[in-house]
Amino acid sequence: MIRLQQIAKVYSLGKVEVRALDGVTLTIGQGEFIALVGASGCGKSTLLNLMAGIDRPTSGEVWFEGERLDSLSDDRLTRLRRTKVGIVYQCFNLLPTLTARENVALPLLLDGMQRGEIEGRVEGGLQRVGLTHRAEHWPHELSGGEQQRVAIARAIVAEPRVVLADEPTGNLDSVAGGAVLDLLKELNRDHGQTIVMATHSQEAVRRADRIVYLRDGKIEGIAEP
Repeated sequence: MIRLQQIAKVYSLGKVEVRALDGVTLTIGQGEFIALVGASGCGKSTLLNLMAGIDRPTSGEVWFEGERLDSLSDDRLTRLRRTKVGIVYQCFNLLPTLTARENVALPLLLDGMQRGEIEGRVEGGLQRVGLTHRAEHWPHELSGGEQQRVAIARAIVAEPRVVLADEPTGNLDSVAGGAVLDLLKELNRDHGQTIVMATHSQEAVRRADRIVYLRDGKIEGIAEP
């Protein structure tokens, strides 16, 4: 489903070059749950951004379901993210001026979907994360765990093939974080969605099918929990 071949990503900071990724090769199959593990700055977030087509590699190839992402136009990448990739961030990234329902509906509105279908998709998404009773609340009225569940509903409302999660429990306590991890595992197990998650959490690692250990921009090892 996702294939990275000899990926390198170099950032220039003035006269200094920072090699965020260095020769990463990795294949992720449909329906896998992958945990990316490593210290801060090891390249986890950069790798997720490349898989999502948010960033492009300095060298190497990124393939998603037979399409080479690093060669696609910006418009095509935007369309792919709206329809095939769901993204969950550590800081939720909900719009404060929209209700939970409106935040979940936003990607479908941007994609031009008909209102009747949007309403059904949004209701289904909120039901899957257990928040239909909080649909009309503003983000500031929700707990951190509830905000993250809204963010997950927004990520899955377009029924994407893959969900990319960047430290999704990093700002949550253990109870709320465990609920979010249970939800991601449920999406993977019961709905067949591929999950790729960057994490420091050992609890998150235990839910993965494979653990990819990163260090200094390179894959240090791959293991099963």
